[in-house]
Amino acid sequence: MCGILGYFKKGGLSSEDLNSGIAALDTLRHRGPDGAGMVLINTASGKHWTLRLPDTPSDVHCDILPEDYAPGQADLMLGHRRLSIFDLSSKGHQPMQDIAGNQLVFNGEVYNFLELRTELEKHGHHFHTSSDTEVIQAAYRQWGPSCLSRFNGMWSMLLYDPAAAKLLVTVDRIGVKQLYTYREGDTLVLASEIKAIRRVAGARLGIHAENVNAFLLHGHIDLGAQTLFKEVKRFEPSNFVYCHPDEFGIAPQVAYWEMPLGVKEYPDMQRAADVLRSLLDDSIRLRMRSDVPWGTTLSGGLDSSSIIYAANKLRSDEGIRTPINTFTAIFPGEEGDESAFVKRIEAELGLNACYTNPLDQFEFEDFERFLHQQDLPVVNTSMYAQWCVMKMVGGSTVKVLLDGQGGDELFAGYHHHVYKHGRDLLLHGRIGAYKRMVKEVSEIKGLDPAQVRRYITDDLKLYLRLKTGYRMPGPPEVTEWNKALSLRAVLEQDIRSWVMPMLLRYEDRNSMAFAVEARLPFLDYRIVEFAMQLPDAFKIHAGWQKYILRLAMPELPDVIRWRKDKKGFSTPHTLWMTRYRERFLEYARIVVERGIPLPFASTDIESLNEMQLFRTASLGLWLRG
Repeated sequence: MCGILGYFKKGGLSSEDLNSGIAALDTLRHRGPDGAGMVLINTASGKHWTLRLPDTPSDVHCDILPEDYAPGQADLMLGHRRLSIFDLSSKGHQPMQDIAGNQLVFNGEVYNFLELRTELEKHGHHFHTSSDTEVIQAAYRQWGPSCLSRFNGMWSMLLYDPAAAKLLVTVDRIGVKQLYTYREGDTLVLASEIKAIRRVAGARLGIHAENVNAFLLHGHIDLGAQTLFKEVKRFEPSNFVYCHPDEFGIAPQVAYWEMPLGVKEYPDMQRAADVLRSLLDDSIRLRMRSDVPWGTTLSGGLDSSSIIYAANKLRSDEGIRTPINTFTAIFPGEEGDESAFVKRIEAELGLNACYTNPLDQFEFEDFERFLHQQDLPVVNTSMYAQWCVMKMVGGSTVKVLLDGQGGDELFAGYHHHVYKHGRDLLLHGRIGAYKRMVKEVSEIKGLDPAQVRRYITDDLKLYLRLKTGYRMPGPPEVTEWNKALSLRAVLEQDIRSWVMPMLLRYEDRNSMAFAVEARLPFLDYRIVEFAMQLPDAFKIHAGWQKYILRLAMPELPDVIRWRKDKKGFSTPHTLWMTRYRERFLEYARIVVERGIPLPFASTDIESLNEMQLFRTASLGLWLRG
């Protein structure tokens, strides 16, 4: 996992542009502390020059130093900050040039690269490194852009083909590795994080007022391609653009993968659970591949526990007895504490377990770093606990971390999935099934059935309003999510726009802040396809959410496998907002000073409630840069 940058200037990059691009790449240093590389390309002549940077390995050949660059010599630069995971030698250095002269900068991993390498060798390809980057290059030479459909992994990548004079720009199927784009006039910038674009574009970036209001009022962010900057977009997952850099923004995005349609039939639910387990095992097997130490997060919930038990079994089957490294946030005495479940797993599996208590370690300066690293404003404090876990991992020898992100979105683990499913049952006249679901869910979760019914009927009323033309405030994705009819459609919206993009950004920024590569077994595209074709009744069954996953993991202790509660990370939000109110007010004032109107009933900073003040302060810190 790394940081990448592409910078094109029609007519040629000036010396100032070159220095700006180098500085932009340096903003991504945290993503790749193991080295830096840059290639300068003249797209008209096809000539290129490798540029030596301060962090370029000494044994990597370079053509020129920055001071040797002649203005207009090149019009395209590709930059890379490296976090070494496969082939730790300088042979894995990027930008990587292949025998055809193609130049590649790549952020992420292609987990099935060993299988692809074997296939490509049969086609006559030869390899000189043990990296997945070289396999990507060979796959492109063999199959062109269609090679993307063969990759199982997470990525954003920029590949320049001088023979075709085209740049291939692409992101993985789910968008685990984000890529942001800026195209204005004769300038194109592509980067792993918006802060790199800000370093190049600076004052030319304008605020997207509607999205800022949606964030402040409703916490909506990362819902679509449009960011809080009018000129900055998030590149759409499962797509690629293949064109000359000057045509980017005009050339169409081409989908190389789409969510499957229809429902797949299984003889019974257990048979489907067996398929899921086989897919999960193989996904974890691929994601345990690494030339550096790996570990897992462990919360004691169903998703992370499933990963650790499956990984432990895979290792045991191979005769590996060393304990797995696990990392957990604990909250002693707090409602969200799950340490008892983690201790149970630790005792049973013999883990090398590490713990951190975010509540004891809070410092406002560290919280500022967390907010800055997120690259966009933050809705609430909940993801700070994940930041603390990643900070703990960053201080260890572990560089690769398996995480349970995606289980809730695929198998209906959130409360709103119950309400949407209940609405769907009512709309289809399945009154008996609706009543049973309300009764079973209420009993398992200890809820008042009347309250559950109210949530569902309120959702139904909103749905009917939307069907008659009502449009909800905020980005169009808000309306589309609430109009999604089936549970399956809701889950797809969660993955594409509603929940997953924001969580993936949190995951990426929190882990990369400490040069840790987070891998997400549940988001293997094969598991996503499997989940999207499951009957809704396999996900919410007999009052249990994620029922199919519970069936797939019989070795889990029943106290975890059949847990009735769902806990999130705890943070003492009110305490922090009270103790550091003046600090939050200081950042909130930046918003007012920038002339951005507050969309609240009262626009007096001093009178904002906790939620309003936190979001406004988060926006202010982001504006400050």
